[in-house]
Amino acid sequence: MSTNWKSLTKEAVHSFDAADVRGMWNVDFRRATRVLLADHEDKIAAEPRRWKRALRRTNAIVFGLAKRLAPPRRLVFAVALVLTILAFMFGNGSEGWPFAALLVSVLALAFLLAMELVDKLHFKDELVMARDLQAQLVPRVLPEIGAFELSAFNRIANTVGGDLYAFEPLPDGRLAVLFGDASGHGMAAGLVMAVTHAVFRTQLPVDPSPAAMIDALNRVLAETGNARSFFAGIYALLEPGGGMTAIVAGHPPVLKLDAEGRVLARLGTGSYPLGIRKNVKYLPVTTTLAPGEMLLFHSDGLSEARGANGEEFGDARIEHLLFLKPGARPYEVVSALAADLDLFLGRVAAEDDVSIAAVRRKSA
Repeated sequence: MSTNWKSLTKEAVHSFDAADVRGMWNVDFRRATRVLLADHEDKIAAEPRRWKRALRRTNAIVFGLAKRLAPPRRLVFAVALVLTILAFMFGNGSEGWPFAALLVSVLALAFLLAMELVDKLHFKDELVMARDLQAQLVPRVLPEIGAFELSAFNRIANTVGGDLYAFEPLPDGRLAVLFGDASGHGMAAGLVMAVTHAVFRTQLPVDPSPAAMIDALNRVLAETGNARSFFAGIYALLEPGGGMTAIVAGHPPVLKLDAEGRVLARLGTGSYPLGIRKNVKYLPVTTTLAPGEMLLFHSDGLSEARGANGEEFGDARIEHLLFLKPGARPYEVVSALAADLDLFLGRVAAEDDVSIAAVRRKSA
């Protein structure tokens, strides 16, 4: 055995974890079957006979796998399945052809697996490049800006995420905040997020007012996308004296917290996300931050995250954790929420991007 194979085998043995193997069944396999059965769940549930439900599930899984293959590869997949079925049907005979048919089917499936892996690796290289470019748009460390103390957290569910936050100080001391979530996942969400960020940076020196910014974002996204590509977001403009004007477009509201972590207000009401309809009039909300008060932004990936038992993280859990952190600074609040989310999810992978940000007006 070559050195490369020895090192590969050694790595596999030493990294073996029974919990990871259980996770392949409890998490990975179940997530894959949910995707493959998504279009057939109603018919399967309506079938009263157990054996027919099992047959429908098997058929849906096989069909789902074949549907995701390129047409030439579907033919190879179909041949492999037919040969496998024939080998098991006639494998008890004395003739040797059933074994040969089974061997050919195994080789065909191995060939398909190799081709799919090559495609995946090629696509992954492109995604990694897109992720690296996107990482430059989402800052990991936020400095203190003028009268405000900032902190933020972002975790993507796929290689490329769609969540975005940006904090830009203006020459007159105001702070412009953009926070939101692009529709979908992966590359499509990343493209919407990149367009949104570009419009935001272009509009700031022209007119940073919430009405002008939201109008520019909505117009460009509506013209460049479609009904399924949109940005649910918040744009806020904070004054050095604590005044704030914000527009919430299809996003969870902003939480206004007092110095003891109590929720004083939920700012923002339901409205269209940006990019769905042109000429939508968005209503601004206003408030004033007293020294020590804080604004908390979070994407729906936090509140709607589901644990292994299907329970949602939920708004009540967020508010309870904030109540347990009286007087906490933005970094402590954001870190506590991220840590509690990890504890809540356990080994379950998050299905959506998660972003959290906190802006606190400094005490006098």
